[in-house]
Amino acid sequence: MYEIEELIDAIGVPILVFDRSLTLKYYNDAAKTLIPNVKKNLAAESIFNDKKISSQILRCLDMGQTEFRRIRYKIDNGTELAVNIKSLHENDSKIAIVALNDLSPLSEAKTMRSDFVANVSHEIRSPLTSISGFIETLQGPAGDDIDKRHRFLSVVAKETDRMKNLVTDLLSLSLVEAKEKRAINTSVNPELLIRMALQTTMPLAKAVKKNIKLNIDANLPDIIGNQENLHRVLINLIENAINYSSEGETIRINATLTENDNEFSAPALRISICDRGEGIHQDEIPRLTERFYRVDKSRSRNMGGTGLGLAIVKHILVRHKGVLSIDSVLGEGSNFNVYLPLT
Repeated sequence: MYEIEELIDAIGVPILVFDRSLTLKYYNDAAKTLIPNVKKNLAAESIFNDKKISSQILRCLDMGQTEFRRIRYKIDNGTELAVNIKSLHENDSKIAIVALNDLSPLSEAKTMRSDFVANVSHEIRSPLTSISGFIETLQGPAGDDIDKRHRFLSVVAKETDRMKNLVTDLLSLSLVEAKEKRAINTSVNPELLIRMALQTTMPLAKAVKKNIKLNIDANLPDIIGNQENLHRVLINLIENAINYSSEGETIRINATLTENDNEFSAPALRISICDRGEGIHQDEIPRLTERFYRVDKSRSRNMGGTGLGLAIVKHILVRHKGVLSIDSVLGEGSNFNVYLPLT
């Protein structure tokens, strides 16, 4: 069985090998990781705690099948496995090869997809319902009332813009995720990047009577990065600071080099966007980069927010090997810190 042992060791999938008496003769490291209490000479029933799997292994050996159907099984920690059984001849006897596949990532992916579809449906249904209702009203007697017509059409235009923003952000998120593992071979100047983002967001700040103050260290080195992507990161963060701070407040943007006092414990560029808004409860901070998660749902929707801005930021930073760190105190404001490695 030595050659089989060598082969099984080289396979990354968890493998258990049973003899005709359903005694475990061998297992690989991947199986030990998945089932920590596994050891040689254990009976199949004691490993799986399931007579059905034991009987299927025995049946596979008795019938001389080289392949058997997949069985779903949950181990003690709740992990769902697919159990695949095959029989092989080893010298003058038969052995059963049991391969275990962890189905948890697949189940999680299905749940995420289902949640995503439900969230998108909800986000689109709300403005569509509103638009449909106002159109029906305008098609009736209200269509002859100039004041009502003007007011209703303004709402329809606002809801239409909201759907357009949602579609744009969904496409952006999809594109960012598709490129998440692609290497970046361009560099950007941090100061130029920040000033471009400021130029883009300044009209919004002026419209709501808020100030933006820059504090950029001199001679910041260029960093490896995609200028368009990082520009989007800064715009999303600055717009959030503008939208969620009080009227007349000043948003501060700081850019500096850090040595070891950062998320990498190595030299990095830190760009901080600081506001004096309402702040965020500590329990909500870990969820801010989830798709469609909003701290203040009604306020976000009224501002045209899609709930995808910080999710886009997170995925862009993953591609850049960067990190988003959020510090916030209720009633005092929030600091969104972007850390980007220098190399």
